[in-house]
Amino acid sequence: MREMSTEENEKLVARIYEKAMTSLHNNEPITAAQRIVHDIEHMMQEVNSGASYEQYFRWASIDEMKSISKHLHMLGLDAVARLTDQAIKVAFPRGIPSSEEEKSDSTEWSPEQEEILSDLFTQLEEHNGHVTNVLGAYARRVGA
Repeated sequence: MREMSTEENEKLVARIYEKAMTSLHNNEPITAAQRIVHDIEHMMQEVNSGASYEQYFRWASIDEMKSISKHLHMLGLDAVARLTDQAIKVAFPRGIPSSEEEKSDSTEWSPEQEEILSDLFTQLEEHNGHVTNVLGAYARRVGA
């Protein structure tokens, strides 16, 4: 049975995400804890809204993609990290692009890649509530 997120965790994570997103948009600094919550929540929102990892890869920065697995492992979200690592390998078989231009040139996937990315999303979807609860607990623990 899937873990359901609590309303309290949903509100906390959304508040931190929105604050971090605004600060980043305004070129203002954010804390390391805010970065972790932002990056993981950004991935989850993009993947879920597009029903695949494709949308996340199109919108995430290269730095986000390079650090997402580390962030997930740090919070004990190892299963989500494994799925995300698989998705990165499928989407970018030669590795994460080194520039936004290179990334833009690498986001037209074959039907086979799209199918695998969609299958990985289906597996990720089962973790939605758990990820939100873990982010909420982390944010409270570190005072994000």
